[in-house]
Amino acid sequence: MRIVEDRNEAIVREAFDALFNKRDYAAAERFWSPDHIQHSAHIPSGRERLFDLVQSQPPGRAEARSLSGLPMYGDDFPEER
Repeated sequence: MRIVEDRNEAIVREAFDALFNKRDYAAAERFWSPDHIQHSAHIPSGRERLFDLVQSQPPGRAEARSLSGLPMYGDDFPEER
């Protein structure tokens, strides 16, 4: 069962890296449905609304170090790859 969990984790990491770190919207389209349902009260539903939100943020925002010093997505920061 760990193989399936590892694969799922890799997919999520790839999706978040494509959208939030690389801002590769074409690649991110593979992971988010056009009918994406957003559960945040501050973001409208729909893939394009999510992408619009990411595009509206200054570059590097998702790459910022957290208070804990740990990356938000993955095991390392993009500049450490």
